[in-house]
Amino acid sequence: MDQTRFQTVSNATQLHLLDQLEDAFDSSALEELDLNQGILTISTESGTFLLNKHEPSQQLWLASPISGGLHFSFDETEQHWMLPDGTLLYDLLRDELASYGVKVVL
Repeated sequence: MDQTRFQTVSNATQLHLLDQLEDAFDSSALEELDLNQGILTISTESGTFLLNKHEPSQQLWLASPISGGLHFSFDETEQHWMLPDGTLLYDLLRDELASYGVKVVL
């Protein structure tokens, strides 16, 4: 993937997540929801998730209070961000937020 494609896909992913999480923030299920300089911050009363773009590796890096640091690569065939074991970013984030009582559709 070239740098332009990485920027396009990673930006779209972060904006999609921001949009999908807005209702949870508006209902106070999330304490903070912010996208600033390529870092998406999602805070619950129990912990904070950070999703940032790592340009050198062309990955999205998730810092999670539950699973720690994870590095997601974009699979062009499947059109998903995933871990080497096939775990999808959206599924993992949805499940971990749900464990904190935040129900979202991603």
